[in-house]
Amino acid sequence: MQETWAILEAKPVVSREARLGSLLTCGLKKAVAKQDWGLVERLTKAAALVLAEAVSPGEREGMLAVKSLTHAEQYYEVDGTACSCKDYEHRHAQGEKAYYCKHGLSAMLYRRLAEQGA
Repeated sequence: MQETWAILEAKPVVSREARLGSLLTCGLKKAVAKQDWGLVERLTKAAALVLAEAVSPGEREGMLAVKSLTHAEQYYEVDGTACSCKDYEHRHAQGEKAYYCKHGLSAMLYRRLAEQGA
């Protein structure tokens, strides 16, 4: 009888995809509230990169490698939120210091999922 109760009281296992969906929903709500439609698009693409398993540990400690979904041989290095892609470099050169490209956002999602045990 105690085993039955233990099973019934166990917390349901939440899949990695469900946790990613929750993270994406939270980010999208904030982006929509700010009417930042570019961020909405980048967040969606970032989630697609995570789902496609295009994010992996990089060569250095703390660095992640994000594979391009359009150019199979291309990888971008993401260190923290700094990315080696042209989009990130261009925006930061223009003074947009709070700008996150889709690769940086995918790295954030990947790290958050890892923190949650995914």
